[in-house]
Amino acid sequence: MNHSDLARRRRAMRLWRVINPLTKPLAGWVPWWVLLETTGRRTGRRRRVPLARGPRDGPVLWLICVHGQSAGYAKNIAAERRVRVKMRGRWHEGTAALVPLDQETLDRFNSYARAGPRTLGIDPCLLRVELG
Repeated sequence: MNHSDLARRRRAMRLWRVINPLTKPLAGWVPWWVLLETTGRRTGRRRRVPLARGPRDGPVLWLICVHGQSAGYAKNIAAERRVRVKMRGRWHEGTAALVPLDQETLDRFNSYARAGPRTLGIDPCLLRVELG
């Protein structure tokens, strides 16, 4: 990783450390955000992160992992694929997997969600959550 990529990653992480606590109370209630709950890979404790909601194909919900596999919740999913997702006030259990960014799927996200990989994305990927 070169110096400019490292600096960009640090700026993005500082920004999300401010934004995430502010959005967490709304995520899972408003239609454009969900609250993703993973199990901490080291602590075993619940970890929650607000994410932009993507399209839903029957039991499959798509989310964007803007920071790719370096995101803490992505590392948690690699260790334990069982997750919970809060959408519109209700919790749903599911199994998550990180998949490569696919432009066709990405085009189905709203403009807010698509802006993440363009503006802050550091090797972004998609998160496929099989609900149920």
